Amino acid sequence: MKKLLFVLLLSVLVVGAAFIIYLKSNPPLVMNSYTNSTDGSTTKIVEIENKGLRDIKLRQILIDNKVAENVELVVSKSEPFEAETKLVGNPNITYHKLRQVNIFPSQYIDRKAIGKQPQHYAMKVDAPKIKKITIKYEYLKMPFTLTAELQATK
Repeated sequence: MKKLLFVLLLSVLVVGAAFIIYLKSNPPLVMNSYTNSTDGSTTKIVEIENKGLRDIKLRQILIDNKVAENVELVVSKSEPFEAETKLVGNPNITYHKLRQVNIFPSQYIDRKAIGKQPQHYAMKVDAPKIKKITIKYEYLKMPFTLTAELQATK
């Protein structure tokens, strides 16, 4: 009986460790693209996507290893974030504080519900020159970090 209990406990621990290793090696948050604002300001739009199965909670954004102060989460209920996307005055785009809205998994987004459900997520970052952006977030109550080096735009 003790051996069976030990084998069962050990197998649960091994499966749990394998699941955590899988999650850490395949993080759910990806950065799709980034663009400059069309109005000539120092604002950058960084499009992000949740490839996981559950919601993601953003915790903190670091720009060049410093805590970003002017960051907003942008939620689009229509088109993706591209260079020509009109951000100001668009009724399908809303701005939120970083921790105010969770990022819904992209595989569960109903692409036919344009104008009703969030379709795309991005971060609006106001910084003159960004070399590296770090996103700290929580997925399945575990902390994750996504770091990306951005190429200089002209």
